[in-house]
Amino acid sequence: MSLLAAAAAKAFGAATGVTTEAQNATRRKVIQQVLPGEPPREIVLVEVGYPPGTGSPAHLHANGVMAFVVAGTIISQLGEGPEETFRAGEAWWEPAGTIHRASRNASATEPASLLAIYLAPPGATPEDLMKPI
Repeated sequence: MSLLAAAAAKAFGAATGVTTEAQNATRRKVIQQVLPGEPPREIVLVEVGYPPGTGSPAHLHANGVMAFVVAGTIISQLGEGPEETFRAGEAWWEPAGTIHRASRNASATEPASLLAIYLAPPGATPEDLMKPI
């Protein structure tokens, strides 16, 4: 990880209360676009990168989120369900308020990434989209 990426991950962790485990994960907003219709909503796409052996702390998403694995293999556990393994090209849905207990790279040697797709109120901040617990 570059020094700039490491500094950005550390700043994200400080701003959101993310634990040390996730400070190696990166989050990059890809696009944020207002959608037509009522109620007012935006679609926000965030790329999440997991270097080998890293993951995110337990968290939830107030509005729910769709996750699409772009590269590598991700292990995910929602609520009290079992851990599931998702490979590049596969996706899952996290309903609003569900505790995402595990989200981590399955590999100790290869990076993994996913695209998180949020439908959120206009102006949603990163803290609104992912709330560590």
